[in-house]
Amino acid sequence: MRPSPIPPILLVVLCLGLCFSHAVGFLSSPPRISITPTTKTNSFHVTNYFDFDDAPRTSPRLYASNDDDDDDDPYTMENEDQPQESIAVSLNTTLTDAKIQKLFAWIKCAFDYDGMDKGDVYGYYYNNIELAIAASFGDNLPENSLPAKLLDMALKKEGLLDGKDGDGASSTKEWEESLVGDVVGRRDRESASLGAMGAAQWSGRFMTRPHSLLDVRDFATVDEWIKTLPRGCKRTLKKATPESQNFTVTAKPIRGGAQSPHSSYGHFRCVVYHEVRLLSNMYGGSANSFVNALAEAIGRYQGTTRMAGTIREYRDSSTDKVIGFAHEVTKGRTMRGQWFYCDDDAAKRYVWFHSVRDLVQRAVEDDRIDVVDLGPSGSDAFTELKQKYGFESIVDWPAAADYSGDFIYEDGQNEEESIGQDMMQRMIENLMRQQAR
Repeated sequence: MRPSPIPPILLVVLCLGLCFSHAVGFLSSPPRISITPTTKTNSFHVTNYFDFDDAPRTSPRLYASNDDDDDDDPYTMENEDQPQESIAVSLNTTLTDAKIQKLFAWIKCAFDYDGMDKGDVYGYYYNNIELAIAASFGDNLPENSLPAKLLDMALKKEGLLDGKDGDGASSTKEWEESLVGDVVGRRDRESASLGAMGAAQWSGRFMTRPHSLLDVRDFATVDEWIKTLPRGCKRTLKKATPESQNFTVTAKPIRGGAQSPHSSYGHFRCVVYHEVRLLSNMYGGSANSFVNALAEAIGRYQGTTRMAGTIREYRDSSTDKVIGFAHEVTKGRTMRGQWFYCDDDAAKRYVWFHSVRDLVQRAVEDDRIDVVDLGPSGSDAFTELKQKYGFESIVDWPAAADYSGDFIYEDGQNEEESIGQDMMQRMIENLMRQQAR
C-alpha cells in the first residue's frame, strides 16, 4: 500500500477543532445543520433532533433518486427544479460497538476515496461527517435518504450489512483487527510526531502548554519511585497489575515503511469510547459534546496511527479483546507518553495507572533516559493527578526534558531510507535549531 495524504475528512476535523457549529466544511456547499434544545433525557441516553436542510442547487442531494445508480454525475440536481427537502434526525448518544462499527465502516470509505474513479458517484459524500454521524447514530433516518444509502453501501463493503439494525457486535475478530492504516515511512512518522511532542516550543516558534515531567535519574529501581508517593497512590499501583485486573500487555513497535499496529477498528473503538467519556465528564452529556468527541476521536485516531514510537496494547485476558493502548515516543534523553486511550471497561481496571508505572520502570532501567514526559493535560484535575505521582507541571519544560537527540528505536524497527531523505531531514532540523537561537 502506498503512502497517501490525510483524507479531506480529517483535514477538516483537524483544522476546525471541536467547533461543531462549523463542522460543515466537508462539502463545497454542505447541508445546514441546526441543533435544537434537548427534548428527552434518560440517564445515559440523550435524544436530540437535527434538521438536515437541502443546500443550494450546487450541493449533493440529501435524498437519492431511483436513477442514482445509473447517473455518472453526482451534481445533476443543480439543474433540476425540485423543492428543498429536510429531515429531523433523532441522535442517539448511547455508545455501542455496533454504532462505532458503522462509523468506522463509513470512515474507511472516506479514506479510500481519492476522486480518481469517475464512475464512483458516491465516494465524494463520505467526506461529510454530518452525514456520517446521522447515519451511524440516528434512530429515525428514512431508508431512502442519502445517509442511509451510503451507510448500507459501506456496511456491505465490510460484510457488516446483516447486523446494521442490531445493537450487538456483528463483526468478526479478523475484521476488528485488520490493519487499515497507510504505509508511512520513518521520517514521515517522525515529522508527524513532532507537533504533539511540543516541538514548537523547543524550536522556539511559540509556547505550548506546560508538560508534566518526572526526572528518573535519582531512582535505581521503579520501587524507589513508588516509595516517594502518597499512600493512596501506592495502593492504586498495587491494584494496577495484569494479574489482579485480568488484562495482558504487549509491546508493538510502530515500524517505518509499514502500517501502524494500531490502525484497526479495535483500536479506533478505544479512541471513541475514551474521547466521548472524557468530553462528557468535562462538558456534560449534551449532543454538542458527543458530536465534538466523535470528531475529535476521528482526528486523534488518524494522528496516532501516522506517528512514530511504540504502542503498549492492553487486552482482556478472557476475551482477548483490545481494551486500550498507550502510545510512547522516545527522543533524545526523554521518554514521552504521547497518547493513551481505553474503553469504559478498562477505565475501571486501572489500565492508565499501570501504563504510567510501566513507563517509569522502563525509563529508570534505560541509562539513555533522564526524564519521563506525560505531556500537557486536558484539565487541571488531570494535572493534579499526575502531580500526585511525582510528575511536576513545568512551563519551560524543554529546559528540563532533553529532546535534542535522535528518535530512539529498537534494532531493525524501521526500513532503510535513502541517504538523500536522511540528509534533507537533518538539514531541516538544523535550520529549526538555528532559527531558535
